[in-house]
Amino acid sequence: MTPYSTDRRTLLSGVAGTLATVSIAGCLGQDSSDDDGDDEPDPVVDEAEFVEGDTDPDAWRDVEEIQFDGHVGGWVGVEPAAVDRVENPTLVLEAGREYELTWENMDGVHHNIAFWDDDREVVDGYSTDGNETVGERETLAFEATPEMATYRCEYQPEGQVGEVVFLEDANDSL
Repeated sequence: MTPYSTDRRTLLSGVAGTLATVSIAGCLGQDSSDDDGDDEPDPVVDEAEFVEGDTDPDAWRDVEEIQFDGHVGGWVGVEPAAVDRVENPTLVLEAGREYELTWENMDGVHHNIAFWDDDREVVDGYSTDGNETVGERETLAFEATPEMATYRCEYQPEGQVGEVVFLEDANDSL
């Protein structure tokens, strides 16, 4: 083998390695936001499409029933339209009003749903027993009270958690 062919192979090998490194670095350095410049994070749960729902008080005024799908990574909204495909959506409720929240187990992992106050205590016993059966549903009938700060699964409290705000406060905080 001539010195020229060795140098050529070394050069080509180095160029190929450099191109591969630049390509990988380019992929890793890409902005993960949407093409429209939106910096909203991606949902954890594959079935979710959004991490922020419609919190406009007008979208919530006539809501009486709320539906979620339960996954280890988070709750995924089904109904009303304001939460559809939203991961851990913010609930906009009216104090003193009666609601029903129904959730369905989608992954066979044990879940329940509970409303917690700022001290991480269950508000007025508003908690379901929970289940680990795919397709099984639980419904929690409750009266919205201002003490409700979050709703969450007590078995995955950091992943399945969403905020609760109230209509009278919604115009100020949303």
